[in-house]
Amino acid sequence: MNLKSLLSFLVAWAFYLPVAAQTTWTVGWTNAVGSSYAETVKTVPARIEAATKGRLKIELYDTLVAGAEQPAAVRDGRLDGSFAVSPWLSAEAPLANFGALPGLLTDIVVYQKMLDPLLREEVAKVWSAKYNARQLATGVFEEQCVISKTPIHTVADFNGKKIRVHNTEAAALMNKIGAVPTPIPFGEITTALQRGIVDAVMTSVGTANGFGFPSVAKQLSIWKIGTVVTWSFVVNQSSWDKLPADLKPIVEAEFRRIETEHFARSAEFSKESIDRLVKAGMTLYVAPPEELAKLFSQANVTTVFDNWYALNEKAGTDGRALVKKINEMKARK
Repeated sequence: MNLKSLLSFLVAWAFYLPVAAQTTWTVGWTNAVGSSYAETVKTVPARIEAATKGRLKIELYDTLVAGAEQPAAVRDGRLDGSFAVSPWLSAEAPLANFGALPGLLTDIVVYQKMLDPLLREEVAKVWSAKYNARQLATGVFEEQCVISKTPIHTVADFNGKKIRVHNTEAAALMNKIGAVPTPIPFGEITTALQRGIVDAVMTSVGTANGFGFPSVAKQLSIWKIGTVVTWSFVVNQSSWDKLPADLKPIVEAEFRRIETEHFARSAEFSKESIDRLVKAGMTLYVAPPEELAKLFSQANVTTVFDNWYALNEKAGTDGRALVKKINEMKARK
């Protein structure tokens, strides 16, 4: 066989070789501009495509399904997956929102250390039971803050103020100390503060940069309210089951690497975000231990926890047992 014939044979033979099929997942997320969540999510499509050599493609959509509706869309198969934020689950799956309980977890490092002994599995069970979804990664938003036009330096300063909150538990706490929790759509929070619809906004320090808060307010307070605002990447169980068996461990491993890198950058990201806000003209105030003790006093938090326990009972989950386990783990550290 001459060279020309050999080349023709090889080309014809290659035509009949099986080509690895490409799977595409349609994935929802929320474009929380400036946040560590958004910074991490945006890297995922390229990383998964590279890790799977093009066999799994992730397409991100932030408007296809509204954020709060994404978990149900994953359950129903309208989305293959979602980078879902824990406050979205407050009503239907409140157990996943344990990070918003006042004073329970106020340190992201402590939260991360509790993931694999306890919290990852607890949340994964919720995703499986409530949403027919498999959790492949989890993460957190950066440091949470209170943005206001006037200083909020004591618990008494919250009294009478209209506060945009980002979860049910923060709303209950604000109500308890005399503030007026005011729901505002995520995309309208800067305008709401600028126009006086609210007196203060709770958000993450990264989002505060992304949404341009230094142009409308100058007071930046760190109060450790709802510090552990988590997110999870979840995929519909049927979509996961259809993935070729040899790809599953590759995808799981890459998502775990993405998660590890996300947590490793968390403290630095928060510091950089705060530094940018201060450089832009904001005045930083960190609530001292004595004010935090007042805020998280038994008198203030009992009602919040009781409401959360009741929501869990209604949802068929045991919030009391989870809080007990978290407190036991905190006591051992």
